[in-house]
Amino acid sequence: MLMLTIPAFGQAQKRSLPINWKIAGALPPAQGQSQALGVAGPVAGLHDDMLLVAGGSNFPEGMPWLGGKKTYYSEGIVFRRDENSAVHSCKTFRLPFSLAYAASCSTPQGIVAAGGENGQGLSNKVILLQWQAADSTVVLRQLPELPFAVTNAALALHQNKLYLAGGERATDVSNELLVLDLLDTAAGWKKLALLPRPVSHTVLVVQSNGKEDGLYLLGGRKRNPGDLSDLYSSVYRFDWQKSEWAEESPLPYAMSAGTGVAAGSHAILLFGGDTGETFHKTEALIAAIGKETSDDKKNQLTKEKMAVQSSHPGFCRQVLLYDTKMKKWMPQDCIPFAAPVTTTAVHWNNMVYLPGGEIKAGVRTPQILGADVGGF
Repeated sequence: MLMLTIPAFGQAQKRSLPINWKIAGALPPAQGQSQALGVAGPVAGLHDDMLLVAGGSNFPEGMPWLGGKKTYYSEGIVFRRDENSAVHSCKTFRLPFSLAYAASCSTPQGIVAAGGENGQGLSNKVILLQWQAADSTVVLRQLPELPFAVTNAALALHQNKLYLAGGERATDVSNELLVLDLLDTAAGWKKLALLPRPVSHTVLVVQSNGKEDGLYLLGGRKRNPGDLSDLYSSVYRFDWQKSEWAEESPLPYAMSAGTGVAAGSHAILLFGGDTGETFHKTEALIAAIGKETSDDKKNQLTKEKMAVQSSHPGFCRQVLLYDTKMKKWMPQDCIPFAAPVTTTAVHWNNMVYLPGGEIKAGVRTPQILGADVGGF
């Protein structure tokens, strides 16, 4: 049995409400593949009562530390939901290019995918995916490009305005907060107050604190070339009236690449994430290999790195609730399956769906997890 260590919560108040989990569906095999490998970083969202999942990446030829090459996809799948909240594929489509790690967000106009990457590098493209029920097709439209190419950013919607935060650029990590008015797309993306720090792999959620809505930035990380990445437990809230960020109660532990949604009138739910232990061990070994001049020592360090990566224990399965009125974190029950990172949580009525994602270093899952959060 896989055992994962969950960090201690100190004096955090215990308020565990039941979340019923199930495997709600699965991603089909990619074209030409005999079995479904799953993908990390897919575009995912909800439009016109349909779940769309597209793109993503995996390693069909073997793990990257064994020479396997990352493959990016353009295939997309449309899922309908049955009376038991299971999802079933009913249509396929294609993105205009292969794409993974774009920031995804569901809007009334369609699903927005901003930035991301593929084998040619980072993207500044923004795509709107729309489900057309009349003829059962997915229509793809271009929205204004981002002012820079970026991957692993975060995207949220408030009152027909899209907010994109952070992400990794070619040479640095962004501390930009951008906004696009979906009712005036001709105006393009505009810059707002800078983030408190450069960050990628963060969770961005709109929720009320009991008085007014705010934009919450939770966790994340910042790569530092040649050194260990910074992993964050910080939580910040953006006040639209004041156009400024304020720090709130931090997460119980540093977390990146997890997923989250607003729940109820003043709660945010976070699902799993990478707490960084194995990630930092791998980074430290990569840095040591880069500095080593002895071939024998390089080979030994490379073997150690491969052992760390191949024995990855999986990611944190803890579910956390943040009460935005009380500004308190409360642990909930754990995800009873391998917890995915680098995917997008899709809130659909009383359910949250986690499609695909990475469950260990280099390993993807085809499962679509479903969580009943109707009690929140």
